[in-house]
Amino acid sequence: MKTWAEGLAALGITILLGVSLWAFSGRPLGAGATDSTSPVSFDSEAAARGEALAAATGCLACHNIDETASTGPGWGGLAGSEVTLASGEMVVADDAYLFNSIIDPASQVVAGFDAVMPTTYADSLSETEINDLVEYIKSLA
Repeated sequence: MKTWAEGLAALGITILLGVSLWAFSGRPLGAGATDSTSPVSFDSEAAARGEALAAATGCLACHNIDETASTGPGWGGLAGSEVTLASGEMVVADDAYLFNSIIDPASQVVAGFDAVMPTTYADSLSETEINDLVEYIKSLA
C-alpha cells in the first residue's frame, strides 16, 4: 500500500465482502466445513504401526485413506470431524468414537453405509493394536 487512502479502501472492500458473504450465506466469513473440526495430534510411531496393521488386517479393502467412500467411510479427514450416524445422531470422530467403531462397529454405523464391518476385531486385536489403528486414522486427518 502506498497511501493511507489505499489501505483504507482495501479494508473497506474486505469488510464489504465479509458483510456480503454473511448476508447471502447467513454465516460469517470463514465459517464453513472446518467449524466442526479441530487440529488432530497423533503419535507418529503408533500411526506407523497402525498403517502396517491396517494393510495386514485388510482394513484398506473397505476403507480408503482419503475422504473417498468405499464399502466403508474414507479415513482421510475423518478424525476430529462431525459424523452423521444412520440413527440421525451427530457425533465427533474422536479417539473414543474411532476405538469403539473398531471393536463394536454396529453400534454407531455412519449414515449411508451398511453394518458390514467384521465384529471380530475386539477379540483378534489387542488394545494397543486398536489404539495404533486409531493413531493411523488420526494421522490422515
